[in-house]
Amino acid sequence: MKLGKINGIVIKLHFSTLLIIVIVAYFSATYYLSLVPEAGILDLLFVGIINGIIFLVSIFIHELCHSLMAQHYKLKVSEIELFLFGGVSKIEEEPKTPKSEFFISAVGPLSSLIMGFIYLILYFLDFLFALSLPTWILVTFFYSGYTNVMLGLFNLLPAFPMDGGRVLRAYLWNRRKDIISATKTATKIGKFLGYVLVALGILQLVSLGQYAGLWLIFIGLFLASASKKSYAQTVNEYILSHIYVKNVSISQKYVLHYELPLIDALKDYFVNFNQLYYPVVSEPGKFVGIIHLNDIKNVPIEERSKYIVGNIMRDITLFPVVYYEETSRDVIKKFSTIANELHIAIIKESENRNIINFLSEKELMNALKNIKIYKQQV
Repeated sequence: MKLGKINGIVIKLHFSTLLIIVIVAYFSATYYLSLVPEAGILDLLFVGIINGIIFLVSIFIHELCHSLMAQHYKLKVSEIELFLFGGVSKIEEEPKTPKSEFFISAVGPLSSLIMGFIYLILYFLDFLFALSLPTWILVTFFYSGYTNVMLGLFNLLPAFPMDGGRVLRAYLWNRRKDIISATKTATKIGKFLGYVLVALGILQLVSLGQYAGLWLIFIGLFLASASKKSYAQTVNEYILSHIYVKNVSISQKYVLHYELPLIDALKDYFVNFNQLYYPVVSEPGKFVGIIHLNDIKNVPIEERSKYIVGNIMRDITLFPVVYYEETSRDVIKKFSTIANELHIAIIKESENRNIINFLSEKELMNALKNIKIYKQQV
C-alpha cells in the first residue's frame, strides 16, 4: 500500500506490517497489565495500539535515515517499504566508496539508539523528579525506549546484508580495496549468524516450549537467504559496471524492411534464424522501429496475412539510447526507467552519430553469465 512520498522516495506499507503492530501491542499491553492489574480491555487496547504505532514509526525513521544519507551520497532511492521483518530502503545501486557505505549503513541503527535513549531518559526523569506521570505514559516511554535500543543493537550485528554487516563490509572494503572479497567475508558471517538464530529458535521452541522461538527461526532463515542473494547482487553489479556496451555489442546480421509481409518475416527470419527481435528499416541505414516475436503473437493467426512489418513494429523512439562507452550497469538502469517491457536499447557511438546496433537485456545477461563462468575457471 502506497502512503505517499518524502523527498522523492515512495513510502509503502506491506500488509504483513500489521503483524509487527500486533506483536508489539500484545507485549506492551501485557507489561502494562502487570503494573495495573485492574486495567480494562479498552485500556490495554489503547496502550497496545499506541506502542505498536510508535514502533512502526521508529522503523520508518530508521529507514528514512538510511535513504536520506544515500541521497546525500548521490545514490538513487526509489522507495521505503515497511514489512514483516522491519523495513527496507530500496537503494538502486551499491555505494561507490567504503566511506559512503559506512555512513549509509550506520545512520539507521544510530537513529534507533538515539530514539531509544531519549525515551528511556524521559522514563527515568519521572523517577528522578517525582513527576507522577500516568502509568500508560511511563509504559510507553519504557517500552518504546527498550524496543528502539534493541532494534539498533540487533541491526548492528555483523551479519550482511544487515546494517552491521554492511558496516563490517565497509571496513573490510577499505582495508582490502576489494569490494567482492569484503562482501564474500561479510556474507559468510551473515549466513553463519542466520543459522545460529535458527538453532537458538529451535532450542527455545523444543527445550523451553516458547513459541517465540518461531520468530527467531523465521528471522534466521530470512537472514541466511538475504545474505546469499545480496552477495550475488553485489557480484553482478560489480561485473556489469566493468563491462562496456562496446564489449557486448553483437552486430545484427539481418534487418527487416518496413513493407515486408508479416507472414514472410515470421517464416524467413523469426523461424529460420531463431531470433526474438529484428530492427526495421524504411530504406538502407534508416532505422524506424523494432519488431518482436511477441508483437506477431498478438496478431490473430487468421489476420497475419493482412499485415506488413510496419503495421505492428514498435517505433524507434520508444527505446532508450545507449553509447559505446557506457557500462552494462548503466544500460540496466535505463531499462528500469522505461515502460517498454521489451528492454531493448539502441546503440550509438556518440550522441550525434547514427544508430549502429541494438542490445537486449537477455543478450546482456547472457554476457554476464558467460563472464561469471570464465571467472570461476581462472
